[in-house]
Amino acid sequence: MTPAPTAFISHAADDAATAAELCRHLESRGIRCWIAPRDVTPGRDYAAEILSGIESCNAFVLLLSGHSNESHFVHREVERATSKGKAIFPVRIENVLPDRELELFISSAHWIDAWEAPQSDQWERLAQAIRGVRPTATPAALRRHTPPANRERTLRFAAAVGVVVVAILAGSWIMRGERAPDAPPADSGPRPAAPAGTAEGSVTPARVAPAAPDETLPRASPQPAAEQPAARTAGAPEAVAPCPQTIASGPKRPTPLTCHCSADRIGDGTVWGSDLYTTDSSLCDAAVHAGAIVRSGGTVTVERQPGRLLYVGSPRNGVVSHDYGAFGTSMHFAGTPLPAEPGPCPTRLSVNLNLPTPFTCTCSADRVDDGTVWGSDLYTADSSLCQAAVHAGAIARSGGTVTIERRPGRLLYVGTPRNGVVSHDYGTFGTSIRFAGTPDPAEPGPCPGRLSINANLPTPFTCVCSADRVNEGTVWGTDLYAADSSLCRAALHAGAVARSGGTVTVEYQPGLEAYVGTRRNGVASHDYGTYASSIRFR
Repeated sequence: MTPAPTAFISHAADDAATAAELCRHLESRGIRCWIAPRDVTPGRDYAAEILSGIESCNAFVLLLSGHSNESHFVHREVERATSKGKAIFPVRIENVLPDRELELFISSAHWIDAWEAPQSDQWERLAQAIRGVRPTATPAALRRHTPPANRERTLRFAAAVGVVVVAILAGSWIMRGERAPDAPPADSGPRPAAPAGTAEGSVTPARVAPAAPDETLPRASPQPAAEQPAARTAGAPEAVAPCPQTIASGPKRPTPLTCHCSADRIGDGTVWGSDLYTTDSSLCDAAVHAGAIVRSGGTVTVERQPGRLLYVGSPRNGVVSHDYGAFGTSMHFAGTPLPAEPGPCPTRLSVNLNLPTPFTCTCSADRVDDGTVWGSDLYTADSSLCQAAVHAGAIARSGGTVTIERRPGRLLYVGTPRNGVVSHDYGTFGTSIRFAGTPDPAEPGPCPGRLSINANLPTPFTCVCSADRVNEGTVWGTDLYAADSSLCRAALHAGAVARSGGTVTVEYQPGLEAYVGTRRNGVASHDYGTYASSIRFR
């Protein structure tokens, strides 16, 4: 079985909150993260731990900001990752360019721009890209992303190269697997927008392996590439030109377009959607996913369709496509079905925070068992949609049709075990979801494991301790307890509830320099030193 991908998150100390948010998102998607200081083993050399973390990861994520430009530690981490051949994913969390030292290592990577809210869409596309990293695979030819500061020089160079290429192409086609770049037409007009934070096509990490000479030329800008002349591909019918990587690469190319997918075009790109796909999806991979051709290649006819507010991925024909939110243009393959209604559910409703609700979709059995859930009855919008539906009782584990409504965010989400799904506690989140036909949360609701899940939760706060929560966790202190103590077990220690559970009212108090443990009501609490805040029970 393929091991789960791992990501090292490199960030400046001043960006720790954003790094922690990204880490949480990636780990909720099954991507294990290495992040300092969380994963630094106490008592060991800090630098050695950092180096070990970089060496053990599949992907290296750089949070690029003004602070990281100034951080010597970040520069060294990037240099180390490059020397180890790691796939590098720069994520700009501020509208800044890398300094000259960083640019040396990351100027060839596709950047993700994530400084504008909501960031969850960009975190999701990053997660999808990281899942595609194959540590032992031979790096494919990469399309390059050029920082704005280098564009003028690149354009002059690209124009000169273009003249030479056109002259060669006029005499004969060059027999090769990749097409030579061409200059854009003078009347190319406006380009369709790529998904936020990406250059046209899939997010591609930087690689340190050298490419062929023409593949090392940086792109003139992060705009979609101009339409390119089709080189003859071995095995393609004489009258049919080879397919472009994406139809977004030629926004003025007329459709329907009939072209030939060679076997080497398949398996080298990313696909978003099912039946209807974003036009920046890999055309030939999408054709296999749709069932228009087999993996050995073939001729396809593709046509543009209007854009959609939601594209839902699925595993089909050996290709795994991905979810994506609103995109301006779709594509469809002749002879394949259009999406059914209601369509499949996305993994999370947060893939498009502007999707109108109520929204109805169908959960497959595969989606029911995939992901993480936060809350009960009302869930964070980035919870696994279908697994939350099972937790709420809206569908069985075998799947089914659900209707989701978006609700305002909350200060506290409390997890519970229900219907074979264990959901988790979480603090403040901006948007909630609930399922039609299921109850709203009861008041007072269940108690969280610890009140410290949200240090800003207004108190006094009243909640219900279940028997399970009373009998789990650790407690520090007596009468006044460290705020990260198990809330319900501390309530039992304090005599506020019985072992069978009950309703408690808890409030924050200032922290203490020392907490002293005692044995009470069958609960042994523990000593602890300084902690920032305390709790007590009324």
